[in-house]
Amino acid sequence: MITSCLVCGVGIAAYHPDAAKLVNGLADVNQGHALSVFSFGGNLGFACGPITVTLVANALGISGVGLFILVGGGVALLLAHYLPAMRRQSAQHWQQKRQRESDSPVPVKDDWRHFAILACVLFGRSIIFYGLNTFLVLYWMHILKQSNTSGSLALSVLFIVGATGTIIGGHLVDHIGAVKTIRFAFTIMPFLLLAFSLTKSVIVASALLLPIGMLIFIPYSAIVLLGQRYLPNQMGLASGVTLGLAISIGGIATPFLGQVADATSLITVFFILTAVALFPMGVAYFITEPTIK
Repeated sequence: MITSCLVCGVGIAAYHPDAAKLVNGLADVNQGHALSVFSFGGNLGFACGPITVTLVANALGISGVGLFILVGGGVALLLAHYLPAMRRQSAQHWQQKRQRESDSPVPVKDDWRHFAILACVLFGRSIIFYGLNTFLVLYWMHILKQSNTSGSLALSVLFIVGATGTIIGGHLVDHIGAVKTIRFAFTIMPFLLLAFSLTKSVIVASALLLPIGMLIFIPYSAIVLLGQRYLPNQMGLASGVTLGLAISIGGIATPFLGQVADATSLITVFFILTAVALFPMGVAYFITEPTIK
């Protein structure tokens, strides 16, 4: 089982950076929308996956989960069929882009300083995301006094609403820019998390969960696209950091939040998440929109 999880993890890690770069290459215009559609599929999978696996496991037993091999196999066949054409189209795009850059008197340089600042924004988002992913169900049960099923439903709602937020974020990137999209989301988020932490009403908490889910996912495409623009000569690395390393940061922080919950309460954890949200909110005002040539 552990070996299987490791193999799956390696596959996921290998897929996302190159896929994000490919999406950027396929979308000559409206790159924000293109990345949001790409992210929407993954986020929708996060939302539907736990429910689907639970239903299959309850109906067929744990061995029935093996049916998902057919899903992965089907996707692999689709990629094998369409990937060559997509790579050719992407290669043509990058060739044209490099030609435009070679004609420019100013060489395109990687902006590591702003990329590092963007990474700080991303790390803050990751901690908030994984904190909610890990402790929301427990909060629903022990603080709001709801059932386990109700808590699981709340988590699914968070992901489903978040998937919609990804699409909205992509449109915002194309209309107002990536930086403004990031600032918009992180400026509002701390106040909603604070209100969520203070309420004991399940109705109010449910109402707050909708905009919180939106705001967590709205800046996702903006962060990935902005990272690629900051490092135009290291786009694979930029995609790997914004899509992969951020996940690791959130996973590392979660056990420490769990220790805090054991020593104090779940309410303290959500106050910490509120404080964490202040960090990307402040840092977001130190990033700038790069000049696209």
